[in-house]
Amino acid sequence: MPAYFGYLIEVSICLLVFYSFYQLVLRQRTFFGLNRLYLVFGLLLSFLIPVLKISIFQGPSGGMLTQLLHPMVFEPETDFFQPQNSNAHATQLNFPILLAVVYFAGIIILFSKLLFSILRIVRIRKQAETYRMGRIIVVKTEATVPFSFFNLIFLPKTESNPLIIEHEMAHIKQFHWFDLTITEMAALLLWFNPFVVLYKNSLKLQHEYLADSSVIKNSHEMENYLGCLLNRIQAVSYGGLISHFYCKTFKKRIVMITKNKTSVSYLGMYLLALPLVAFLLFAFTTHKSNVVTSTTNQTLVDNGDDIPSIYPVDFKKVTSISGYGERINPLYKNKEFHYAVDLALPEGESVMATAKGVVLEVSFDDRQGNYVVIKHSEEYTTVYTKLKSAQIKVGDVVDKGQQIGFVGSTGISTGPHLHYVVQKNGAKVNPQDYFPK
Repeated sequence: MPAYFGYLIEVSICLLVFYSFYQLVLRQRTFFGLNRLYLVFGLLLSFLIPVLKISIFQGPSGGMLTQLLHPMVFEPETDFFQPQNSNAHATQLNFPILLAVVYFAGIIILFSKLLFSILRIVRIRKQAETYRMGRIIVVKTEATVPFSFFNLIFLPKTESNPLIIEHEMAHIKQFHWFDLTITEMAALLLWFNPFVVLYKNSLKLQHEYLADSSVIKNSHEMENYLGCLLNRIQAVSYGGLISHFYCKTFKKRIVMITKNKTSVSYLGMYLLALPLVAFLLFAFTTHKSNVVTSTTNQTLVDNGDDIPSIYPVDFKKVTSISGYGERINPLYKNKEFHYAVDLALPEGESVMATAKGVVLEVSFDDRQGNYVVIKHSEEYTTVYTKLKSAQIKVGDVVDKGQQIGFVGSTGISTGPHLHYVVQKNGAKVNPQDYFPK
């Protein structure tokens, strides 16, 4: 499964955690500005936390949720003892590709819908009468509901209530369009997550509370403003399904306008968001041991020693081989291609470089365990995973047959073995083609 699906799942979990805290603790409080900031930063942090690597939150085995959700960095692990499918022409449903097609189709459909709605607003703007109120443009339309769009206020031609105009101006002056822009982008990327819609609606409701408060504070006409809202409820109450949605929103706004202000002592509850963020950082931070990309400029001489041509372990001690080709995944029970050779042998046995090269990476991955990447030439690279430990470091030049580590069972593994990959010109090829004949 592509890595971005695992990332989007982690983002969705973060979003759900932030939304749940808002619903349980903050939703009924009259600190509308703080609620807005919480929801905006919660949305941004949901996308940021899964990719943050902060050392104080790293453990020897990685983030606890990352272990469950982290996508495969290389290819899915397969059981050695699954028989190889020799039918290379067998057809199968490629679930990851199908999932990607559905996901991006959803993004395209929603983006098209959003684009058409923006174009419709632009068309209305061009065809309507307009006038300026400072930097704000008022557009008189045939619509029945007033709304704002960036620095534009769209008003029905029959609407002249200054309280409504001031309400829409508050949206613009408080830059609510910025929040709506990022929530729309999040809704596109997470269209499969129903909570993103609830999250967006909650943020919009805080915008309405803020605009209502601004009108009442500046005009001191609470009764007239409440009457305006009540008239609006009556105006939309006969509009079928849509009218019920707006009616519910107006009722919430009236309740919040007339509600006693939340005590200042309750502000301390917002500090609980800090351990919430710390928990998510700890949950998703993946531990990496010595993750370094080699910056060495050493050049290897092409004398034949840089082509993988020996066994990476003592082949006499190998007890089982899982070869390159199609397998039955023991977890998902579906066919998939295995781009490596798994060599099962006792833990602690030596692992050797199969050609001369430069060590590019010595690292740890939650699924692949300890692994080593060696670049042999512009053409060949080899990868050795599941190691118990490594004996070399990034930047080392190793010779063919030199010991680089020990067989282990780290990461997700069915037993001690070496997971061995050969790449030629960036493509994974059959390692058995490079074993001694």
